[in-house]
Amino acid sequence: MTVLIVMLSTFLLTGCTKGKTTPKAPSPTPTPRLVEIPLSERPYVSLIPRADGHELKLIIKNIKNITDIEYELLYIAKDEENEIEKGVGDSLKITGQSIERDLLLGTSSCTNGCKYKYDDNVHGGTLKLIFTTKNSQVATYETPFTLISGDEWKKQPTLSFHDGSFTIQATPSSASEFFVLIKNYGLPSGATASQIFSIFSSSTGKGKLVSVTPPSITPPSTGLSGNYLLP
Repeated sequence: MTVLIVMLSTFLLTGCTKGKTTPKAPSPTPTPRLVEIPLSERPYVSLIPRADGHELKLIIKNIKNITDIEYELLYIAKDEENEIEKGVGDSLKITGQSIERDLLLGTSSCTNGCKYKYDDNVHGGTLKLIFTTKNSQVATYETPFTLISGDEWKKQPTLSFHDGSFTIQATPSSASEFFVLIKNYGLPSGATASQIFSIFSSSTGKGKLVSVTPPSITPPSTGLSGNYLLP
């Protein structure tokens, strides 16, 4: 009798283990690989100030083999005596070769007609773009930007990129015009260069160019706004 009980117990224990499989660990999601897009294939970026300087129009052209773009604009504003970091951003699905977005330097409320509260004393910040390619690779672009009025530029004629790699001494024709300076990600159509700095204006961008550094840079021929190409 005792032997029978032992045999049954062994059978039951063996039967419980039949058919069991070790669960497979979930496959990790592949991490997108960071790549460097050749300069000639990069999108060209514009950051154009509105006439009152309270909004910037982001335009990205020459988009190739890119499915998604994330953008983030960060800037410092003053609230009474306090400096506050503000920002605006979004993620976009790309279906064409260009996109445009209006980036308000402030807040809006449109529940019963649109009302705006603009941020004061904005003089610059950082623009960051993340590009996802069709084969799930990622490329990034980040540039400081300077926002300055023609009046401010006239009072202090020298305008420099944040690290001193580009300096322009000039006098704009209009005191009420606004200008934005960035180091661009891509090239305008037909241009060749190793680096490019771009100045965008809210109007004509006319003015008197005194000097530009480094001296090997080719300035635009139409005025102060345009592309400054470094060979």
